[in-house]
Amino acid sequence: MFRRGKRTMRRQFSLLILSLTLITALIYTVLVDKSLTRGLKEMVQLSIQVEIQEFETRYASNPDTPLPDTGMLNFYIDDWRQAPSLYHEIIPFTDLQDGEYLDVDWSPNGDDDWEGSRYLLIYPHRLHDQRILYAVADFNADKISQEQRNEFDRLFDRGLYVGGVYVFLMILVVWLYGRRLTRRSDALAKWAEELSFEKLQQPVPDFYFHDLNQIANQLQTAFVRIADLLEKEHRFLRNASHELRTPIAVIKANMELLARMESSAPLQRPLERINRANASMQKLTETLLWISRDNNTPPKQENIVPAQLVSELMEDLGYLLENKPVELSFRENFTGHKFLPVTPLRIVLNNLLRNAFQHTQEGSIKIEINEHYLRIENHDEGATLTDSDNSFGLGIHLVEQICQKLHWELRLEYIEDGVIATLKWPEHIFTH
Repeated sequence: MFRRGKRTMRRQFSLLILSLTLITALIYTVLVDKSLTRGLKEMVQLSIQVEIQEFETRYASNPDTPLPDTGMLNFYIDDWRQAPSLYHEIIPFTDLQDGEYLDVDWSPNGDDDWEGSRYLLIYPHRLHDQRILYAVADFNADKISQEQRNEFDRLFDRGLYVGGVYVFLMILVVWLYGRRLTRRSDALAKWAEELSFEKLQQPVPDFYFHDLNQIANQLQTAFVRIADLLEKEHRFLRNASHELRTPIAVIKANMELLARMESSAPLQRPLERINRANASMQKLTETLLWISRDNNTPPKQENIVPAQLVSELMEDLGYLLENKPVELSFRENFTGHKFLPVTPLRIVLNNLLRNAFQHTQEGSIKIEINEHYLRIENHDEGATLTDSDNSFGLGIHLVEQICQKLHWELRLEYIEDGVIATLKWPEHIFTH
């Protein structure tokens, strides 16, 4: 339960409770020991005071009244030398003061050995005629039977046993509570992990604790909100894409018709721009339809040569570098085949290359392909302009969505004068 690892509420709560338990058990044990000792001492003091008051009453009427003799309490008047020699050895006479108790614990054989042990409580009391009465409570261990000694030890050990049982019960309670809390929280985590759009209409399970049930309800509410937003986005993409396909098809058909007709030289460049814009819009529409597709059917995969595909796209996008002082270099370190989905890969590569070509007005573009990745690095030393006929503001966003959907690793590093895009080739055949 207390292995080192991540900080958890259960561990923090358990450590707090157990720390408080140990502290309270220690305080309880000390207080029990002190209370027993103090209780015995106060009982003896009360006995001494009762005997002194009774003696003082008799002494006031008769100065020859004999000293009390109770067996446990010894009394001496005026002359302390009347006391046994042992008292003189173990009781510091200079420490005796009128009206103050002095206790002495004497254990010649060690604190754990009863033999020869003595506990003395001395109280000097000044009488009305200024004589001093010494009251000595003498507890001689040698006069106590073994059964009485064992009972006295059990009296003190009982406090330790109670403290130990208390600590054990608290540890057991914390462990049981932590186990239940962990089981319920793990159930919540598993439910949240398996939550999907299909399960949104199912009732939220009961996780026993009100706090966990509240979290579960909030998670479901948030999931419903996200599902609604995604559905609206997909609906918009589907509708927009379908609506765009008709005018794109019309434009394409008319462009093919114009291509068969003879046109003047000044019209050739505008027609080429229209044709390129139409092709780009067609690819964008197909991309939006594929991304917004409800089913999770993986795209068709084929054996392709990535280097050849990159070369074809570079040739198709070459018009973006016309009349630009841009140095273009392409280093092919891998000319082998890869088993990859062609359509998404073409969309990703086309957008990455087009962004590099389009946003480099003056400088250099370096393209490197090897067995593990494709890297496109552009450095723009001139003023950045936007080619409006092929910029739709969705390029990078679509690339990131496609890579996320296909679990491809794409890293975009924005540097001071450009961007370094690195696409790592998948190491396995794509499966959803």
